[in-house]
Amino acid sequence: MNKLKWWFRIVGGFYLLLALMNMYFTFSGNLAMVRDTIPFPVDDLGVQAFIDGWSPFAFEILGIATFMLWASRDPLKYLGAVWLLVWLELLHGVADDVYLIARGYDAASYIVFIVIHLSIIVTGVMFAREASAKALQPSKA
Repeated sequence: MNKLKWWFRIVGGFYLLLALMNMYFTFSGNLAMVRDTIPFPVDDLGVQAFIDGWSPFAFEILGIATFMLWASRDPLKYLGAVWLLVWLELLHGVADDVYLIARGYDAASYIVFIVIHLSIIVTGVMFAREASAKALQPSKA
């Protein structure tokens, strides 16, 4: 169960870092920084629309991060959340990154994130199964 506790903490910390970076992009007003990541010509209004559409993601990962850090206190109680997070990593992570690469966004950075998503998925499944199996074992009194 200790591995699952640390999985919640490490992945939660990673999500917190991503959330803070995305909040910076959302609130900084630095349109040029975002414009440079878009693979097609776009004016300032288009960049602002992109940022506005991206903002729910920033708030979402902040919520996930804080939940994961809180859940690390009692990971067995929140075992079901691991499976939800694994599905989110697969669909909102890997599948979306593949979609963005296909749309012309920077493949190198998204491939790095695909590797990270897959690592989170594999370790989450392994540690959740291990913790679940240990929880089902009769205690030796």
